[in-house]
Amino acid sequence: MAKILVLCGHPRAGSFSEALANAYAEAAKQAGHTVTEVALSTLPVSLEVPDYGDFKRQGTAPDWVLTLQAQIAACDHWVIVTPMWWGGVPAKLKALFDAVLLPGFAFRYRTDSPWWDKLLAGRSARVIVTADTPGFFFRWVYGKPLLRQLKGQILGFCGFAPVRFSYLAPLRSSTPDQRQAWLQTAAALGRAGA
Repeated sequence: MAKILVLCGHPRAGSFSEALANAYAEAAKQAGHTVTEVALSTLPVSLEVPDYGDFKRQGTAPDWVLTLQAQIAACDHWVIVTPMWWGGVPAKLKALFDAVLLPGFAFRYRTDSPWWDKLLAGRSARVIVTADTPGFFFRWVYGKPLLRQLKGQILGFCGFAPVRFSYLAPLRSSTPDQRQAWLQTAAALGRAGA
């Protein structure tokens, strides 16, 4: 059984992302996994650049950052459920990454080298993305930029592997039956710890 951290990355409570995160978490618990749930909407994430994350000047991070870092460090598998807005994650979720995935915690640059150490290696990740952009358009016209950023430049950069995705779209024109099917997909992933 896995230790799973489920982060609802929607900045507002009551979203479909929240429903997906809840479906995943509840099914994972029922399957015997240890689950920690975090909702972005409840965290005091600031869009200001954090001083404590400065490469040269390390101060004391806020309690919510230290708590989330401890939760990430303790997990085997990190699940992030997020909407896609303007081709990326919501600004508050990106600010969370900026505040939490710091040098010395998530990665460490090597002296006199272009390479780095991936300090969160040994963990996997699943990103569940909701969007209004149809999948074929997202893939063949836009080239899946959000998925490439999350896999290669954020989660993969810190050592998460494998990083898998579920792309649920288009949300705007989805029917109640389609949304129910997506909730069942999230639950199936939760049961499997995938």
